[in-house]
Amino acid sequence: MMKYTKEELSLIWLDSFVGLEYKHKIQIYEYLTKSQKISDGLMLAKDYIVKSVGENEFSTMLNSAKQSYLDYVLDELGRREIVAITIKSKDYPHKLNDIELKPLVLYAKGNLKLLQTKTFAIVGSRKSLPLSISIAKDYASTLSKHFTLVTGIAEGVDSEVIKSALSTTKNIISVIAGGFDNIYPSTNKDLFERVCKEGLALSEHPPMITPRPYHFPIRNRIIAGLSKGVLIVSAGKKSGTLYTAEYACEYSKDLFAVPYSVGVASGEGTNDLIKRGAILTDNVNDILEFYSLDSNDELEDLSQAEKDILKALSSGATHIEKLSMELNKSTYELMATLSILEIKGVIVKSGNVYGLVRNYSED
Repeated sequence: MMKYTKEELSLIWLDSFVGLEYKHKIQIYEYLTKSQKISDGLMLAKDYIVKSVGENEFSTMLNSAKQSYLDYVLDELGRREIVAITIKSKDYPHKLNDIELKPLVLYAKGNLKLLQTKTFAIVGSRKSLPLSISIAKDYASTLSKHFTLVTGIAEGVDSEVIKSALSTTKNIISVIAGGFDNIYPSTNKDLFERVCKEGLALSEHPPMITPRPYHFPIRNRIIAGLSKGVLIVSAGKKSGTLYTAEYACEYSKDLFAVPYSVGVASGEGTNDLIKRGAILTDNVNDILEFYSLDSNDELEDLSQAEKDILKALSSGATHIEKLSMELNKSTYELMATLSILEIKGVIVKSGNVYGLVRNYSED
């Protein structure tokens, strides 16, 4: 079983009372720090608790101020292989210390070392166009080689970011809105389990909590708070994704947004962000260059035959017959390599014409 300090145990115990508002937990914790025993601290806080939440709640807490109840809470976490990271824990991410209403406890499952790495968030609307999904997948594949990516667990952009990161570096943190026992959407439960095994999953709620609508926008403050920068891939005019953008601005994070054509509903929010000062991002290199990162690192993962094709396509989309003549290879020889590049998401095909998803250069 995970070992916790006295301060950590007090916070874990206090956070188990899910009906308490954040402001009350903060105040009660101050009383708990003044005593060696939780029960003694509660007696110091009695007047405040009764006045704030009532006599019944105080009685419930006092009756639970015993080792057997705390053991039960810890056993439930241990059974699920969940680690509780409190504001007094050494693993608590320092990036969250300066945000408003920082989580008193983060429930974590997976690679805790990812909390101490460089992080970058990619989020987008659940109702994203196929092109937006492709952009999210493409950007995530590249950016996960430079950052640990942070996102949610929704269908659409979140899912593609997770899958892309897991298939490349496994540098992924998924922050969910409810407890670990109640993944929403349920269709992503298997994907969530992969994150727990290969990346890191986080929640500010004990495992049994069912996500409520208001949990999602509040959760987004953690995504923004953890990250050096935030990319909004897609967002309608009233998309919940915009909460993450607002938190990013509030916390002075670097905000990037993908531009959309006029009339595309799922891009109205991102276009508005760009009007208000977000960095227009129509190529992953816009982000890499902003942070002075090498955009050509990923070329090391390509074969020479793949690099030759990319170089030939760098001047524009090309018919396979012309590509064949330029590279002095038969179309039959090229097909296998072209298919691999398609699978990697590096090129796209329209009929017999091939083009780059983004620009590559070895210079």
